[in-house]
Amino acid sequence: MEVYEGARILIVDDDPQLGEILGEIISSWGPQVKCCTKPSQAIDQLRNSFYNIVMLDVFMPEISGLDLVPEISKSWRDTKIIIMSGYADKEIAIKALRAGAFDFLEKPIEMDLLSHSIRRALDIQKVEIENRMTHEALEQSQKELLLHRERLEHVNKELMEANTALSVLAQHIEREREASEKRIVLKTRSLILPIIERLQRDPGLKKYETDLWTLVNHIEDLTSGLATDTRIALTLSFTELRIACMISNGMSTEEIAKQLHVSASTVKTHRKNIRRKLNLHNSSHNLRTYLESKISKGSVY
Repeated sequence: MEVYEGARILIVDDDPQLGEILGEIISSWGPQVKCCTKPSQAIDQLRNSFYNIVMLDVFMPEISGLDLVPEISKSWRDTKIIIMSGYADKEIAIKALRAGAFDFLEKPIEMDLLSHSIRRALDIQKVEIENRMTHEALEQSQKELLLHRERLEHVNKELMEANTALSVLAQHIEREREASEKRIVLKTRSLILPIIERLQRDPGLKKYETDLWTLVNHIEDLTSGLATDTRIALTLSFTELRIACMISNGMSTEEIAKQLHVSASTVKTHRKNIRRKLNLHNSSHNLRTYLESKISKGSVY
């Protein structure tokens, strides 16, 4: 029968003839059967091989079968124990079941009861083993999930720390860039303007006075606060940037036109282009106020 396929049963009875008879009957149903007459032999057999069922006689010379039940139940928890006794003693049956026995059979044993007891023991044993293995697999899965979670939390922490470090680095780079621009502006003013001033005082270079003043104006414009505003410096042309500096200094359209030797309408066109490039489409936005705010933010003075 399929339910008995591969099953191993150990019979422990001090009556070798009874053990042999039971062994032959049970073997005919399919299980592998081993018989022994002493409890010590039974323990040795259990240590060497797994048995699905142990059939224990209660009364034996060396030790009572009842005394073996707790030891077998503790050491071989998957093994089912069926107690056999020639005495229909209710107390013995209760003690056996409380000690961990699966079933109690009275001698002489009816074959139908024996077959039913073995079948039921194997069925329950199969379910219990499958449930235990499933439970162990779930526990292992839980442990792995917890381990993965810890690893993910660790990786997430490292990513957050790396992101923070990158943010700090980006801020540091931006500060260094701004500081470098300011150093360049200051160095340009401190080195070039004094040279031009000496040239202006040279009587022999009087005829280049206008050119030198133009050069001074260019340098002043380039190193002004507006020139240090990267967006404005990249958006406006050189002429527009120069006019923007004049506007921020409070010069009117006519004054700018006179300074640059161009018409007032040309300056107005430049003003419109400046407003368009700086996205000052609302006429309520004052161009001079806007440019002054940029100088106050980007000035190096």
